[in-house]
Amino acid sequence: MNTRDKILRGLANLTSQAYNSSMPDPLLNTPAQWQHLLPQPDARSHKYNRGYVLIQGGYPITGAARLSALAAARTGAGMTTIAVPDSALPIYASQCLSIMVKPYTQPDELYALIADQRVSACLIGPGAGVSEQTLATTLNMLASGKPVVIDADAISGLNGQVDLLKNNIQSTCVLTPHDGEFARLFGQRPDESLPTRLKQAHEAARLSQAIVLLKGAHTIIANPDGRLIVNDNAPATLATAGAGDVLAGMITSLLAQSMPAFEACAAASWLHGAAANLFGVGLIADDLPDLIPAALRSAMATPAAN
Repeated sequence: MNTRDKILRGLANLTSQAYNSSMPDPLLNTPAQWQHLLPQPDARSHKYNRGYVLIQGGYPITGAARLSALAAARTGAGMTTIAVPDSALPIYASQCLSIMVKPYTQPDELYALIADQRVSACLIGPGAGVSEQTLATTLNMLASGKPVVIDADAISGLNGQVDLLKNNIQSTCVLTPHDGEFARLFGQRPDESLPTRLKQAHEAARLSQAIVLLKGAHTIIANPDGRLIVNDNAPATLATAGAGDVLAGMITSLLAQSMPAFEACAAASWLHGAAANLFGVGLIADDLPDLIPAALRSAMATPAAN
């Protein structure tokens, strides 16, 4: 039995412990499960049909959304835009070249950007701040019917309101919490043991009807339909500020390019870890976006039988 088979058997045993054999076995995340679904540009491609990502940019914290935007672009989105408060425009505009920056002064102007028919996926949370306005924008994105990734402050802003989230989901919704954010939304801190974390992530996806990507040394991706994937290639160097913002941008990019959501989350998690492994010791989040193309090449070159 090879190492992967041993891990898969171990995951099956963990499922039995966590669910009394009543749920599907979790899968170990490998490129073979999603590499055939990775978006591929062709001669007919242009910037809009390759996916248009809209990110709500925070202020005074501005670096998080910029990391997400760079990651979205490097993961293949043809157009990436950060919508920012008018007062923050000089900061964003001076740092972003290929990333578009669109200012707004009133919430209605932001909502008009979200409603743009060219936008194919939205991200909110990185650097957004926990506020009533962040919550209102989250709900507006959900109401748009476009795929939405809810990260960081936008998760905390929901603050236990799982039913509010569930009742406003109109399309694909992905939550990307770390343990603290998970606890604030679902009222229970994830356990350190993998069997219990699997159970908690699965239940959270069922309750919210969102895909839950619970970050950690073993990132768990739980689909509302019961499917589970465990990602085990995240090196310890990813424990650095901003790494989660990069992951959120990668997921949003793949959703914008019409990759199926569960597989998009699995692919982004694996690619995120692969990019970190390519750099090694000394990694900071700023390093990750430029490593994504090499990670993509590695995933595409992995034999499908693996």
